[in-house]
Amino acid sequence: MIEFQIKVDSRILQAILPQLEKTFGRASKSGGLAYACPNPMDEDFVEAWESGLKEEFLNDRKALARLLRNPKFKHGYVEVEEDEIEELLRSLTELRLTLRDDALSEISDEQLEQGNIDLHAEKSTVRIGYFAYLVMAEIQERLISECS
Repeated sequence: MIEFQIKVDSRILQAILPQLEKTFGRASKSGGLAYACPNPMDEDFVEAWESGLKEEFLNDRKALARLLRNPKFKHGYVEVEEDEIEELLRSLTELRLTLRDDALSEISDEQLEQGNIDLHAEKSTVRIGYFAYLVMAEIQERLISECS
C-alpha cells in the first residue's frame, strides 16, 4: 500500500470535498466509451472492445471513490493499494478534466498552467474548482513519484 499526506490545510480539503463529489458524479455520467473501436465492422470485436472499456472505466471510478470516501482523506491522508494506482491515476485525470471543463471554464489554459489566477477576483466556484484541481494534481504527482 502507498500512503502519504498531501500538503494542504484540512480546511481547504473540507471546502473542496463537496465540489469533488459533485464533479465525480458528473464525470460518471459523461464518461465511458471515449475510444473508437479500431475495427467497427466486426460486431463481436466491437462488443468485446466496449465491454472491456466499460469494465476499465468502472474499475477506475471505484479506485477514485475509495480515495474520496476514505475517512482519512478529509485530513489529507492518501492511501492507495499498489494494484490500483493506474486506475486511480486515470480517474484523477478524468476528474481534473471535468473540473477544467466545468468549474474552470473561465480560466485560460495558460493561466491555469502558470498559476496566474487572481483568486480574489474570481467567483467562489472558480476558487473551489481551482483548489480541487491543484489537490488532484498533487495526488497524481505524488503517486507517480512513489511509483518511480
